[in-house]
This record gives sequence, structure tokens and C-alpha cells, in this order.
Amino acid sequence: MKKFRLSITEEIGGYIEINAKDASHAETLVQDLLDEYGADRLFYPIPEDKEELGKYHTRHTHGDRGVLTCEEIK
Repeated sequence: MKKFRLSITEEIGGYIEINAKDASHAETLVQDLLDEYGADRLFYPIPEDKEELGKYHTRHTHGDRGVLTCEEIK
């Protein structure tokens, strides 16, 4: 059996609803959520996050994934 290293990518996007005092505050709050949970957990929370993240009414609308490179390694 040979061993390979592959470079992969995944894009996930959609919507999130959040209460904030203005657009800048909303962006800051969502950036903090993305830093803490990542988009995948915001759209598809794990059971222990469902109560906390359920209030944001997220909706996954699109995504793309693929393999960028493949090289044999020793």
C-alpha cells in the first residue's frame, strides 16, 4: 500500500440571524461565533451546542468541496 498526502478544501455558507445594536456590532458578534464554533457547527450544531446556537436560526444554503492536490509520500 502506498501513502498519499492530499490537499482538500471545503466551502460552506448560508445565513445567520443575530440581534445587535448596528451592522458593525452584528459582524463582530458573528465573527466571534465563527472563531469559536466554525461555520459547520453553526449550521449543524452538535448536541451540546443546540440550545446555545439554536437561537441564531442558521440556514445552510450552499457549499463546495474538492481535492486540490495529490502527492505520493514515503
